Amino acid sequence: MSSHKRTIIEAFSAAARTYEDEAAVQVRTAERLAALALAPPLAASPRVLEVGCGTGLLTRRLLAGSEDGSFLVTDLSPAMVEQTRAVVRDRRCSFRVMDGELPDVPPESFDLVVSSLAAQWFDELHESLARLARCLAPGGRMAITLVGEGSFAEWRTTLAGLDLDSGMHDYPDAPALAAMLPTHGHSTVTSDRVIMEYNDARAFLAALKAIGANTPRAGYKALPAGSLRRAIAAMGSPCAVTWDVLYAVWEK
Repeated sequence: MSSHKRTIIEAFSAAARTYEDEAAVQVRTAERLAALALAPPLAASPRVLEVGCGTGLLTRRLLAGSEDGSFLVTDLSPAMVEQTRAVVRDRRCSFRVMDGELPDVPPESFDLVVSSLAAQWFDELHESLARLARCLAPGGRMAITLVGEGSFAEWRTTLAGLDLDSGMHDYPDAPALAAMLPTHGHSTVTSDRVIMEYNDARAFLAALKAIGANTPRAGYKALPAGSLRRAIAAMGSPCAVTWDVLYAVWEK
């Protein structure tokens, strides 16, 4: 496991108890994704694999929308798995620590593979989507969301204007994500842009930390304190920040 991935695990584990305090976008996304994932046609008693369960925002909505089925609920962070296990008490669920990029499950063993706002952390998104697709039985569905290219544009632009590097990851846009999905089967990719208001950029950065999403790209050198203060001041108060959430549905 890379040191960068270990840093991601540590960040999300530390955020297990604060995550839902700053999870407005995540709640909205989970609600929309659950509706897409459970839309007909779907097996009457679906076998569901969830990758990157976090605190169970999507898990709870999938369970509420399903009368039957079995759910394998996984996350790379042991703390997140335990947090979800603590709040989701349903006989249909089993829980496991698992790296969603390397799904340790038999091929064609699920009818539905879901993941909400986790896949942007994959080291190899294209290859990982192919591996997840192989987990699906014929006729199965993969429904995922991830952070898209337009996310945090205001912060990126502010830093660029000060000749500073943001450290943000490179996220795909909708066409790029569509090109990463398997070529056989049927797929759709859409974007949902959400504008969030924060007291200032410091509050925005604190919100990212509260949900465990503050890990910069590998090799990034953190800004000096003075540069960070200049950037926060340049964003103004209050400030708006865009979340560009991509929704991808692929049917085998």
